[in-house]
Amino acid sequence: MSRVNKFKHGIFKEMVSENGGTIKETEEIVESALAFTRKHIEKGEFSLVRLPFFGKFHVNPRRLKMLNNAVFQRRKI
Repeated sequence: MSRVNKFKHGIFKEMVSENGGTIKETEEIVESALAFTRKHIEKGEFSLVRLPFFGKFHVNPRRLKMLNNAVFQRRKI
């Protein structure tokens, strides 16, 4: 088991001890939330993604403008 998986497993154990359930259920819930966020970010629509008790994830408009300008500049060359 890699270090990251050990770290995740420790977090899942802690969540199970606080909230009940099984480690497998907890892992599925967390992974589905992360997959949902990843799916929306990969779409490229740059919409706001809100995860309850976790926060709001969005793209900084200034950074988006800089990225778009960089792509446009590369196309000119």
